[in-house]
Amino acid sequence: MEVINIEIRKILRSDLEELAKLMVAVYNAPPWNNKWTEETALESLSDILGFPKFFGNVIVDRNKIIGAIIGHIRRYSTESTFYIDEFFVSEKYRGTGLAKELYQTSIKQLKQRGISGAFFTTLKNSRAYNFYVKEGAWDLEDSACFYHKF
Repeated sequence: MEVINIEIRKILRSDLEELAKLMVAVYNAPPWNNKWTEETALESLSDILGFPKFFGNVIVDRNKIIGAIIGHIRRYSTESTFYIDEFFVSEKYRGTGLAKELYQTSIKQLKQRGISGAFFTTLKNSRAYNFYVKEGAWDLEDSACFYHKF
């Protein structure tokens, strides 16, 4: 994929419909194989955007959103921490270094705001897991991620 004109900017409410479409395309494909619809993705993204300490950036190529990092900031013990709710990049742009650029730009902005780190989850057997490790994150082996279906 030839990258022409990249911009990283803050997420705007007007981005939500385009983001929802991209989120569906990314997360309904392997390895996640979710069952998002544009409506459920839009609802989830709107909920996250409504957090009091929302933080999110999009990466744009030729006026088209190709990825996003979305989450919220909250106090964790003695520090303020970024909780990544969603981080995705279009399949077409993977392997171009743009996910790294989006991630590193966001980290820089968060550090400038006094944020000390990030918590997030991902699948262990995924490219995302390897990406995070290469970027300096570590797997909290003494911790577990649970889901309790009611």
